[in-house]
Amino acid sequence: MSLSRPDLEVIVRMVPEGARVLDLGCGDGALLAELVARRGALGRGVEVDEANVRACVAKGLPVRHGNIEEGLADFPDGMFDLVVLSQTLAYLNRPLPVLQEMVRVGRSAIISFENAGHWKARWRAMVGDGGGTTLASGQPRVRSITLPQFREALQQLGLRVEESVLLCGRRRVASWPSLRSEVAVVRVTRV
Repeated sequence: MSLSRPDLEVIVRMVPEGARVLDLGCGDGALLAELVARRGALGRGVEVDEANVRACVAKGLPVRHGNIEEGLADFPDGMFDLVVLSQTLAYLNRPLPVLQEMVRVGRSAIISFENAGHWKARWRAMVGDGGGTTLASGQPRVRSITLPQFREALQQLGLRVEESVLLCGRRRVASWPSLRSEVAVVRVTRV
C-alpha cells in the first residue's frame, strides 16, 4: 500500500527494520500500519481522537487514548528506538516539552511539518490571504513553523539533526530550502 502523503513515505524509509516505534498523534493508524507491515516495526501509537483510536484498534494496532501534551510519563526512558510526530507539531500548544519527551522515551525522533516559509505561504500572507486555515473553516489553530524557527528550537533543546529530507511535492529540495520546501522530515537526537 502506498501512503498518500510524501512525508509519510520518507518516514517509512527512515525507520530501520524491526525498530521499536512510538507514533504520537497517530491518527487512524495509516503510518503505524505501514511501519509494521513494511519495516517489521514493533509499533505503538498515542492518539487523542476517540474515533481514530477505534480505527487503530480495528486495524489491530496497539494504541493508547491520550493527549501527548500531558506528557509521556507512562513510558520509561529509552523504551523506543524512534518516536514519530508527523504533521502534528503545528497543532501543539506547548511543542518544546513534547519534543523533549520524544527524545527521552526514544533514542531518536522523526518530526515532519509544513514549512511556513515556503514561497507560496509567504505569497498568500503578503497578498492578504492569511497564513493558514480561515476562521470559518472549523479547523484547529495551526502554528506557522519555518525551517529556521525549527532549527532554533532544536538548538534550544540541545538536539541535533541526524537526517533531513526537504520536499516540494514528492521531489527533494536541495537549493533554497527555506523558500522551496513545502514539508520537512527531520530525524533528531540528543547532542
